[in-house]
Amino acid sequence: MYIKPDQMTPKERMEAFSKGEEIDRILCMPQMGVTMAPLMGITTHEYYHSAERMAELEMFLFNKIRPDSVGVGTTLRGVAEALGSKVGYPENGISYLEEPVLKDIREADNLEPADPYKDGKLPLCIKALKIVKKELGDLVDVGSDIAGPFSAAAAVVGTDKLLRALIKYPKKLHTLLEIVTESNLRIIEAFADIGVGLCMSDPVASSSLISVKQFREFAMPYEKKCIGKMRELTGKGSSIHMCGKSKEIWESLLETGITTLSIDNAEDMEEAKNLIGDRVCIVGNVKPVDTMKNGTVEDVMNEARECINKAHDSKKGFILSTGCQIPMGAPIENIQALMNAAKIYGSYPIKR
Repeated sequence: MYIKPDQMTPKERMEAFSKGEEIDRILCMPQMGVTMAPLMGITTHEYYHSAERMAELEMFLFNKIRPDSVGVGTTLRGVAEALGSKVGYPENGISYLEEPVLKDIREADNLEPADPYKDGKLPLCIKALKIVKKELGDLVDVGSDIAGPFSAAAAVVGTDKLLRALIKYPKKLHTLLEIVTESNLRIIEAFADIGVGLCMSDPVASSSLISVKQFREFAMPYEKKCIGKMRELTGKGSSIHMCGKSKEIWESLLETGITTLSIDNAEDMEEAKNLIGDRVCIVGNVKPVDTMKNGTVEDVMNEARECINKAHDSKKGFILSTGCQIPMGAPIENIQALMNAAKIYGSYPIKR
């Protein structure tokens, strides 16, 4: 199958897209990161503990895949670790919460906001972003992903206790969320100083776990503060990625001020286009496990084409991506196939 060569660099494509100008093909941004470390021949443990390895992986993936964005994120547990939670780092696996810093949410007043230049692995993230920005910044947009306040709080006190606190200790939960949000705002300032784009992931705040009413009281106000700070400091739009079911809170998410919404494969892209595509750019949503990891190249191409057919004409724009982070073990050929699908089926003018 003929693959039309790109006519623009990723940076040129992104700049034109953000201005509403013509581009050669649909943007494609597979969610990668640490889970791709084995493709470069390093362990995830090495990645998590070295700014150089973090940066090298992004450069490796860019040279191999040529995605339309690169970046280094803080992970969903990065803020909690900076606040004192103990995080486990397997030799080859995703980091996990080993011991939350708070045993009781009623002790939240004892916490102080994190310092991104000193605490946890945040300084490594800053260093890695500087390297990536220097090496690739002329070719592609560089960004970082931070945990939304509600999800970050889950790693400070534990998800079970966080969810119980919604009912039992709402005032203390707000206290914790204020501290986590202040930590996020400091991180946003540090990253904005580097000149990178910013987005946020808040999976614990999805409607798979909490009600719309709870989202609006305990998640949305703090997301809104972070999104506002991103816009204030960068002058650019920002995005949120929501894992799991999220349709019930799409309208609330738009109230945070985001310009882009990344949607899990649990939701339908055509429905998202019809309901909110006139107000926000939508991103997604090829299945990360069933298709990207366990499927064939043909499976990836077919599902990507389906996503493009459903959402390419969304009024505020569409970006082809995965429904969540691509898991370890996904063949690099499948990731390349996603990029190829953007070139074959997403070249303008798009033909179904």
